[in-house]
Amino acid sequence: MGRLGSNRAAVAALLLGLNLAAGGCNPYVAAISATYGVATDLRPVGVQASDTEIEAAVKAALLDSPVDGTGGLKAYCRQGIVVLTGVVPPGSPAGQAAVQLAQQTPGVVQVETFFVPSAPSPAGDLEIEAAVKAAFIEDPNLFAERVDIAVYGGNVALIGVVDSQAHAEQFISEAHSVPGVLSVRSYLQLVQ
Repeated sequence: MGRLGSNRAAVAALLLGLNLAAGGCNPYVAAISATYGVATDLRPVGVQASDTEIEAAVKAALLDSPVDGTGGLKAYCRQGIVVLTGVVPPGSPAGQAAVQLAQQTPGVVQVETFFVPSAPSPAGDLEIEAAVKAAFIEDPNLFAERVDIAVYGGNVALIGVVDSQAHAEQFISEAHSVPGVLSVRSYLQLVQ
């Protein structure tokens, strides 16, 4: 592993440790983090609020669904576009049910999916996610907080809002550069 790979691994380990340590932080730290996120987000505050409501409603619907497998899926909403991610085994009705639930949610403009048939190594996927985040943080031209990362079986989905196509391409390129990444699918949107 070269120097760059070693640095990424160190930053990934640091991020993972900070995330674990921050889990028990006091409410003041959480409030500061949330405020920073709102302040650096490119979307107007009203759009952020609407997206948060939509995302929460879709997540609740997935958890409440009687269809086996929908509760394990993740949902993200940016500018009214919902991206559903997760493992949907072949023949499972979970993917179709999740899409229908998202489409029925008020405010949803469009539904995209990033489903994989299996995720052989959740621990490996967490390592890849941390390494991708570290790559974003290392690049001074990127705001890592603007992009969510989902990893399943080494396949990466990027979800977020960016200010230019050039920045979207930088995020994609950085994700591709991480060892262990098999593919990258972009759900990055330009700010409206």
